[in-house]
Amino acid sequence: MDHQIVVIFHLLCAVLFVGAVAMEVLILEPVRKRIGEELFQRVEFYLFRGIRRTYPFAVIPLYITGFYMYFGYVESFGGFDAFIGTSFGVLLTVKMALALGLLTIFATSPFVFMKHRSRSAVGHFKHFLIVTGGPEDFRIDRFEAVHYLALGLGVGIVLLAKLMFML
Repeated sequence: MDHQIVVIFHLLCAVLFVGAVAMEVLILEPVRKRIGEELFQRVEFYLFRGIRRTYPFAVIPLYITGFYMYFGYVESFGGFDAFIGTSFGVLLTVKMALALGLLTIFATSPFVFMKHRSRSAVGHFKHFLIVTGGPEDFRIDRFEAVHYLALGLGVGIVLLAKLMFML
């Protein structure tokens, strides 16, 4: 596949993912203070359920294209040792580490934000995919810390992506 098409697709997915996280922090957090905790808990729960159903269409291709490009660069440099010996290789590897941290936040979010009662594997899988429970089960006390961390990782990834080609 043409490298530039992969890059454009990767960037579009990144804009959707990091943009949604930025919206959560920069738009919803101030709204929370105006509408109160109880109403915000309901709004955020339904938004969270929608996000869990739609994000995979941006997140999965984002990480597939990211890994594809990463290992393509490693190969083009003649192996990992040669690749990591360059500033580009170091910055891209750090970017990948931050991206894996962001993926961890995304993957664990149903368990971080939602109280979960099921003990079966099927129940955990269903909870992961569609977020079971109701607004009263949403852990609003964790909203701020997790979203600020996710936004920080996202901004760090974007900055590293630009720095890789500048240094």
